[in-house]
Amino acid sequence: MENNSPSSNAGQSLGIIALIFGIIGVLAAFIPCFGFIAVLFGILAIVFGAIALNQAKKENASTSLPKAGLYLGIAATVFVIIWIAVFVGSIGSLALEHKDEIKRALDSAKVEQIKTDDSLNIKVQVDTTTIEATVK
Repeated sequence: MENNSPSSNAGQSLGIIALIFGIIGVLAAFIPCFGFIAVLFGILAIVFGAIALNQAKKENASTSLPKAGLYLGIAATVFVIIWIAVFVGSIGSLALEHKDEIKRALDSAKVEQIKTDDSLNIKVQVDTTTIEATVK
């Protein structure tokens, strides 16, 4: 009869670390403006979870903590990717709605070069940008 019970604690400490990073990553993924932090914690959870899972499988130890950390890290990373896609898509659609206004504003911008002498009689060239505003 084969004994399939866990025989060691290999990978459990890294599994706990992965689980903690995964939980922090998932929580940070739902807070606006914390996407980069969530990605960082998500990637760390994936890395530590994969290492812990590999160690646990080699030593016939429990794989529940490493799997939980790995899954939470993947979930945090996916949530952030979805939030970024929604954010970029909404900004892109707004830009497309107002592309004529943006084009008119960019066309009305003029760059002027002013050449002058400063107080030490050194030639200075200043670039100034002016934007003409039209009122409807």
